Amino acid sequence: MTQRVYLHVGSPKSGTTYLQRVLRHNQQRLADQGVLVAGRTHGDLVHAGFVVREDRRLAKLPERASRAWDRLVEEVRAFPGHSAIISYELFSAARRRQAAQAIASLDGCEVHVVITCRDLGRAVPSAWQERLKFALTVPLEEWRPPPESKGPRAEWGWRTMDPASVAQRWGADLPPEQVHIVTAPRRGAPPRVLWDRFAEACSLQDVAVDLDVPLANESLGIAAAEVLRIVNEQDLGPIRGAREQSRWLRDTLAHRVLAPLDDEPMGITDAQLAEAEQRARDAVATIRRSGWSVHGDLDDLSATRAEDARMPSEVPAEELLDVAVRAIVELLLELREARTPPAAGRATVAATPPALRGSVVVDVAGRRSRPLIDALSERLDVLEKQLQEGRRLQERVAALHDLVTELLVPADHQDTELLTQALRAYRRDSL
Repeated sequence: MTQRVYLHVGSPKSGTTYLQRVLRHNQQRLADQGVLVAGRTHGDLVHAGFVVREDRRLAKLPERASRAWDRLVEEVRAFPGHSAIISYELFSAARRRQAAQAIASLDGCEVHVVITCRDLGRAVPSAWQERLKFALTVPLEEWRPPPESKGPRAEWGWRTMDPASVAQRWGADLPPEQVHIVTAPRRGAPPRVLWDRFAEACSLQDVAVDLDVPLANESLGIAAAEVLRIVNEQDLGPIRGAREQSRWLRDTLAHRVLAPLDDEPMGITDAQLAEAEQRARDAVATIRRSGWSVHGDLDDLSATRAEDARMPSEVPAEELLDVAVRAIVELLLELREARTPPAAGRATVAATPPALRGSVVVDVAGRRSRPLIDALSERLDVLEKQLQEGRRLQERVAALHDLVTELLVPADHQDTELLTQALRAYRRDSL
């Protein structure tokens, strides 16, 4: 039975995607060494987060989603190894009571809470970008991260980005040595530095893992982010609500199309920097006073901003137009590939950016496109004709079998053994 559970509960935009990719990539290797990476799919973890945070969005999901956390707990308890890791960054938004309930459900296990965190100044534009992916229209210059008082639905604010806030809620009932603060290194450090710090927190220092995983590029450059904000100001018709927005604004437009087009970092205002600096100072003081285990350097939390970086409002219209036109080109390529029948589509895949392959098709009005369905229908018609031809062939074979039986074996001697012998002789001598 699992003896120790590491709950990696956040914070978002602190290298969590990289860490989760390493864990998934090494899932079997870790299991062989007694460490479970819990959760069958990322969707299961998202739903488990909804359950822990008592998120009202559960009401719109299949009933199975409401049992996601229970399934994680059952998976942990059934694992024969010594430890398990549950990693999902938006557990960080839970209230103290909700966190306590989640930890209590793992009774019998020694629970450790792991919180990754980063430069709080750089976290501000990252959080703003994430809100853009869900239809935010407020310019960065006017935006402030929501305070803790907004509750568990404030997924992209100080409630989740401030490691001290997260630790106070998730570690309230745990010994300080079971609360781990992992700082992400400054920009430019090799990714494995973050992994080494995380591995130390999860007692994986001596476990060999393969760190050769692709790095996610989900961040938007300054012009791409402003283009997305302007798109959000338009009438998006049926693209409303978290599920539709995550599918089309986040996954399709932001991640697949805009992210590869622009990577220029953006700045923050003096007021935003001052607020982030104060949050960082308070967080570091709280962490030191609380005695939680620190892996890395607390100076990495100090707020900074990109040197000489522009604000979105400073990007000329010509640059925005350039990014917008290139985004239209990429969307056209994606739409063309999706509308091309399978046989011809193989010739066009090489010319299509890998990030754009495999997406669901919609037309410009937001309605589902018919061409792919039509192509599948044509293929079904072909298969149906082949099936009917096969049935006719079986009927002809059956009729031939009857005819051969009548010709070779007298009607009053058509027992099974004699029939088999006659057919074998016929095949040997005639075929």
